[in-house]
Amino acid sequence: MSNTTKTIWLVRHGMREDFMRPAWRDTAERPHDTPLSREGWDQARDTGEFLLGKGVEIIYCSPFLRAVETAAGVSDVLDIPIRIEHGLCEVLKAEWFPGPPDYIPPHVLHRRFPRIDLSYQTRVLPDFPEVEEHGDVGRRCRQAVDAMLTDGWQSALWVGHGASVGGIGWALTGHVNDVCFKLCGMTGWRGVPGAWTPIYSGVEHLSVTEEHLRFH
Repeated sequence: MSNTTKTIWLVRHGMREDFMRPAWRDTAERPHDTPLSREGWDQARDTGEFLLGKGVEIIYCSPFLRAVETAAGVSDVLDIPIRIEHGLCEVLKAEWFPGPPDYIPPHVLHRRFPRIDLSYQTRVLPDFPEVEEHGDVGRRCRQAVDAMLTDGWQSALWVGHGASVGGIGWALTGHVNDVCFKLCGMTGWRGVPGAWTPIYSGVEHLSVTEEHLRFH
């Protein structure tokens, strides 16, 4: 693994449509794969505006639609490519998914989000089901971290979910004290493997936060 100094920005996806408008699920074709709400799109764009001028070169994101859309909102501002990495996905609990989730294929997503890099092959494919208590998420997040850090970027944004954001924090630093778990909350580190210095944690970059919204 390279010892070149890197900057990592880690963000949880933005506000979900079903959090803001629960009735969405009643008619949804893919109720397990909620998109962002309008508010979530605003959060994604706020995140992109915050990262302008900070040298971010690439975005890695979970294959779930809410994470892809968060990445796309940032990419629209920064004009940088998106790589879909399954190692960043939601925890695949059996009680949440009756079987392995079907994701929208990258080539289909690319029609809507042309900055998706179709040449990128995910480095980690999580097992199904995953059991958080057995450390399944932590193991695959560590695999994803090790793989993504071998790529030749100096600054990247990683977009995940509550569980994977925590797993990434543990993999990088051995704790989650610096990690912001709020929707579109962001954590930043700079350093090399084994020596990461926190440079940001919070939601100050957002114009709309969970505290401003009412959801179930």
